[in-house]
Amino acid sequence: MKIIRYLALAVLPLMFFSCDNFEENEYIVYPQGETNETTPITKNQTSQAVLLEDYTGWKCVNCPAAAALLTELQSKYGESLVTMSVHASSFASPSKANNNLDFRTEYGEKWNNEFGLSGYPVGVINRLNNGASASKAVQKDDWDNKIESILSSTEHLMNLNLGAEKQSEDFLVSVQCAVLKNIDFRTLISVVVLEDGIVGVQLNSDASNPQINDYVFNHVLRTNGIIDYSLFASATANQTIQKNYKINIDPSWNTDNCKILVFVTNADNGEVIQSNEIKIK
Repeated sequence: MKIIRYLALAVLPLMFFSCDNFEENEYIVYPQGETNETTPITKNQTSQAVLLEDYTGWKCVNCPAAAALLTELQSKYGESLVTMSVHASSFASPSKANNNLDFRTEYGEKWNNEFGLSGYPVGVINRLNNGASASKAVQKDDWDNKIESILSSTEHLMNLNLGAEKQSEDFLVSVQCAVLKNIDFRTLISVVVLEDGIVGVQLNSDASNPQINDYVFNHVLRTNGIIDYSLFASATANQTIQKNYKINIDPSWNTDNCKILVFVTNADNGEVIQSNEIKIK
């Protein structure tokens, strides 16, 4: 029988192994997280981008219109707009009516609760507070103006150059953080999997078609990921910081339709300062 041993990276230096410890048909599998393996950088970033998180669910009758708007905005802003669809709350709870398809994730629920979101569809843009209030919720009719405002006013501090490849059980992601200006605050990095082209049931506000049985879900946040890992405590202009990560592949994913989203946040206020995405090759 093939035996898979999981070794925690944090305790690995405290443990000693010899080749005699393992039989010929045994091998070691490391948990997902930071790794020394690299993959070539194939997507270079040259401009500021904005991250739009669309909080949604299959029970949300107004969400198809928001998804259509999101597609329009992607056409308008190109690579300056990075999008993620987060299925969360009771709007996304599965049932027989949607063939028990469940897109909820642990951290999607966490973000939904932390941001105090309700009344889907609703967006969060660069995780900024909306106006003078503490709320991060941006209604879909305000998405375009908010994105335009952020792009015109945000200081361009870094670029995220990316590489990604599929291995047998993991996605390997390399990130080159090219710092453009001095940064004197702590930063965190998140690396998550998004999946396009998932067909399922979606409720709809159109009385002539109240339930779409072949609805196509895109930019869907998936279950595995690297969330809020430390990137750096401070950085200087022209410095390049490379990080490499492995993310376990869930057998339910269509890896041909997967892409990797990387975003960096200010650790002190949680605001997104840069984001980028790359299709899995």
